[in-house]
Amino acid sequence: MQTPWKLWRELDRLGQQLRGVTERFTDPLQQKRLDKLVANGLPCLQGQVPLTDRVALFLVYQPGGLSASTFGTLRWLAGLGYAPLLVSNAPLLPADREALQSLVWRAVERPNFGYDFGGYRDGLTLLEQWSVRPEELLILNDSIWLPVLPESDLAARLAAEPAEVAGTILRKRGEERFLESYLYRLRRPALEHPAFRDYWSRLRLTSNKYYVIRRGERGFSAAMRAAGLRVAGVYDTETAALHLAEQDDDFLHRTLEHAAYIDPHLQAERDHLLASRGRSFRSATVAHVGKVLEKRQLYSSFPYASVQLMGYPVLKKSAEPISRAWRQAHLRAIEAGRLHAPPPPILSEVQARDAAG
Repeated sequence: MQTPWKLWRELDRLGQQLRGVTERFTDPLQQKRLDKLVANGLPCLQGQVPLTDRVALFLVYQPGGLSASTFGTLRWLAGLGYAPLLVSNAPLLPADREALQSLVWRAVERPNFGYDFGGYRDGLTLLEQWSVRPEELLILNDSIWLPVLPESDLAARLAAEPAEVAGTILRKRGEERFLESYLYRLRRPALEHPAFRDYWSRLRLTSNKYYVIRRGERGFSAAMRAAGLRVAGVYDTETAALHLAEQDDDFLHRTLEHAAYIDPHLQAERDHLLASRGRSFRSATVAHVGKVLEKRQLYSSFPYASVQLMGYPVLKKSAEPISRAWRQAHLRAIEAGRLHAPPPPILSEVQARDAAG
């Protein structure tokens, strides 16, 4: 029997597919108007951060004003040597434009069409218009808080990864392999590859989330892999799951204590394991973790273990129940002194998001 959330998700997906019938005609018209705007030049703010051979294209949609954590992420990017190009899918407030001056190389505003991949595409088009060809391009969006760890090694991992296209997590769906789309690191061989340019020039923009995921998140990785470019995630959840099974009982206990569930029967099974903790605790816990990972991701279901074993530095802002449960579990681990708190702006925003549901 499907849970109310799963039923709602399936109905929402069906609704998006039905809307896609009419959007097949309206989306090209919107894209044509957008292309004309971009060709004529989007509103641009010149910042004080100098241009380097490493550019960070940061896509945001915050019509009510930029969050404190967004400014923190920009400082983090500049501190790593990136020249931040902020692409906003909403008009920037005057106060934000002033605050951005010292934190970005440039900032542009565009209509909110095409979700993140629409903003990514237009940011890439602008770099071409400006004849900017970086050695490395970091593309990310504000659907996540980053970094949630005070000393994240994400930049070092990305630098050490030899793949032309890298990200945090390489997801697997059957034969598909695709990077989660909130962050990509691309080097010059990928940026100049014909397949990269062809993908973006052919991309059909839409604000239909169902098709954004398939054309964007899945389609981009598929196109790069088909062209022979290496696509890799720098956080290996499969290896981390194997290492989790090797940890001592106390570690396993903390992993369960700070786990996130949306499946009542799995949560009840976890509660029983924590209450009993008999001689079979280890084998039963390892089996339980394996059962959870058949449906869920390690980072969202077992945030304590993911931070301890991988140093995974991300929290998602998604309203999906598993993301909310993940945030709550992460906060509980912080309150228990098991995980380090993120920078204050991120912590307060996570707490507020959790309280708001």
